[in-house]
Amino acid sequence: MNCYAIVNNGNQSLKRLGDKIIISLSKQKIFAKYRVFGRIIVLESKQELSEVILNSKHLYPCIFTGSKEHEIYESIKMLVENAIPTKNFAIRVDRKGNHDYDSTELARNVAGAVFDKWPDVSVDLDSPELKICVQIINNKCIIYLKYS
Repeated sequence: MNCYAIVNNGNQSLKRLGDKIIISLSKQKIFAKYRVFGRIIVLESKQELSEVILNSKHLYPCIFTGSKEHEIYESIKMLVENAIPTKNFAIRVDRKGNHDYDSTELARNVAGAVFDKWPDVSVDLDSPELKICVQIINNKCIIYLKYS
């Protein structure tokens, strides 16, 4: 199953936007489902969609997981396995709810998942080539990759 995050920074209703995307895909005989997670639409399909959706610059590969640190670490490891190698990266964490960690601590602790794949990569917090976005709401988490 292919999973994509569509980040909506506008004021448009996420449900309306998700419905519009699903209708557009079904006209192309592509079947997918979506769910809303915070300010993100998560689109799932058996087909690769990055070539199909015209505005794919806002379509990011993603993965759903739990909010435990080891689950996030392993999920980042799986996402970067198929990612385009970069010179540098940053992990951005946005969380809501009570957790055993703070955002900075989590980002530092799960960065090893990237170093496992690319030992020579560096961290650049100011202008990274790759942002690994981690959004946690209570005990659920979505992680997506965003290239500059």
